[in-house]
Amino acid sequence: ASFGSSTNSFLLKHQDTGFVERMVEEQVKLLGGNKELYNRIDNNMKNGVFDHFFIREHCAIFSWRETFVSKHFPDNSWFTVDFDDEDEFEAEEGSREFAATIPFQITRHFDTVMALASANVNTELTWLKQQIYFERSVPLSEEALSKYRWKDMKQTIQWEDYDNVNVEFSDVAHMFAVMYQTGPKKLEEIALKAVLLRHISSGSTSFLPLEYLPKGINKKAATGMYNIEGAAPNNISDEGKEVFERMREAFNKESS
Repeated sequence: ASFGSSTNSFLLKHQDTGFVERMVEEQVKLLGGNKELYNRIDNNMKNGVFDHFFIREHCAIFSWRETFVSKHFPDNSWFTVDFDDEDEFEAEEGSREFAATIPFQITRHFDTVMALASANVNTELTWLKQQIYFERSVPLSEEALSKYRWKDMKQTIQWEDYDNVNVEFSDVAHMFAVMYQTGPKKLEEIALKAVLLRHISSGSTSFLPLEYLPKGINKKAATGMYNIEGAAPNNISDEGKEVFERMREAFNKESS
């Protein structure tokens, strides 16, 4: 790990800032060119925040970043360390070490990941780009997968594994509303997302509260549209409604 950290420090001194800026712009394009929304999503990922109203957008950015890592850091071009076992791993895609490392890196430290990918070094030093060290974190990787990766989000719902990934009832309810959606969302939710998007796009440094909205709407903007006492969303499938009720029971048991 010490050698890898030293290698990273050296490579970061030779980063190509133009490349990093272009990679950010590629992600911004996925959001219709909305840089402010990208900044919010990037900040959410750095802090493990689940955003009820922009689930698909977070998943799109996460997916792009996974592809970026596969392209710029192929198998055996980086390593990680399991400090519990004091073992080093050249992690291959799909391996346990990969799953414990990359989701953590592309959410919490993606600025550094892009900078390392961009590093320009002399030909005789290119071998250093095969010795990059990425810190691993099993809990934060699992949390990132459950909040920002589409297929893992659905597994979180199906397995009812809520405690380990730091989500609340409202978070999972919003996952349901997307995963099992069969019809349009409530007009109130559509309108609230539009208001939030406009607020974000204005470049405001504060997200909430929105002083010009009623307190009840502000609360939904902060905590989501659904609560544990409420009914399942009307626009989800019968299967989704069944799973929703199981989820409600699971959360009620935890709170009792």
